Amino acid sequence: MQGMLSTFKPAAEQALRPLAKVLKNVDPNIISLGGIIFPIVFFILLVSGLYALALVVFVLNAVDMLDGMVARSQGKVTAFGAFLDSTIDRFADFVVIAAFGFASLVSWPIVLTLILLTYLISYIRSRTELAAKNKLVANIGLIERTERLVVVFIGLLLYAIFPTATLLGVNIVALTFVLLIGLSAITVWQRVDFARRKLQPTGK
Repeated sequence: MQGMLSTFKPAAEQALRPLAKVLKNVDPNIISLGGIIFPIVFFILLVSGLYALALVVFVLNAVDMLDGMVARSQGKVTAFGAFLDSTIDRFADFVVIAAFGFASLVSWPIVLTLILLTYLISYIRSRTELAAKNKLVANIGLIERTERLVVVFIGLLLYAIFPTATLLGVNIVALTFVLLIGLSAITVWQRVDFARRKLQPTGK
């Protein structure tokens, strides 16, 4: 089972295609490095309480798909490019999720738990594919990075609209993080089980 919202990725790429054409002569790795900027700006805006602007910048994170689109258009898809893109994604994941802790919107135990599970989801996939010598694609499970970012965006949007709304004393964005922890824990289990079934030798 792949990510629940992965079918939206082609639509996002379609929307970004005009911008990809404008950047067709730019080194894809430079575009990847530029992906560091938006998470940092988002962090600053969220900690400053500027939620509307933070939401706008959050949407701009979608441009992290541009590097791959430009690389494919230039015929410059490389292993290093994929490595760089993945590394920057991990940096962005940490900055975006940790921002909610520094902004005192979500308690640190919840924030750190989600960061751990986020990294485990990515690690288990890469480690499974490496152990299978890249003969497997281990992007299975309920939630991947795209879904996680969409849910975080929705949670922050709802919090910006209803800042005083709570359930059992927990605000909307914190409830969103708890939901993500549950979905991420299931995904970790799914990927570990997938690795066990695919990598463990079968008996004669």
